[in-house]
Amino acid sequence: MKLKRKQQNALLEWAAEGLRLPEINDRAAKFDPPFEVEWLQLKHARKRAGKRFSELREQFEKEALSEGLARRAVRIRRLAELAEKIEEDFYENKRLWVKEPKQVGDKVIDVERFNAAEVKEYRGLLDDIAREIGDRRTKIDLRTIDVTKLSDEELDAIIGAEGEGGA
Repeated sequence: MKLKRKQQNALLEWAAEGLRLPEINDRAAKFDPPFEVEWLQLKHARKRAGKRFSELREQFEKEALSEGLARRAVRIRRLAELAEKIEEDFYENKRLWVKEPKQVGDKVIDVERFNAAEVKEYRGLLDDIAREIGDRRTKIDLRTIDVTKLSDEELDAIIGAEGEGGA
């Protein structure tokens, strides 16, 4: 089926956005007027539009990098909000220790145990926050550091990390 100009433009934008053929056809079915695209049509549309397709692709990538979770500040804020919810669960809802039913003979009793899984997730979340704000380094590139300006403690820490299989 030959596409109208408006349909061709929409197809090109959706392809540049990175949608796959089934996703494109879902949107095309809701388009006015609705249409359907085959794989060869999509391939041909990308090739024919060449430069415009590349420009649209770059535009969508720039937009994606400047909004939502792609922005560092947004990720940090979301991680901090999640950390606050877990802290609230620990301290206000008293879920640091949880009751777990255990069967002893023919009786069921509640045994209190430390909520290790949630604490582990919380610690991982704090680590993610530290990494996002740059407080946690995973590797040290000695080629970029002027070791003559480091304190003895910093040198010892680097040497210790090297000896333990780090950096």
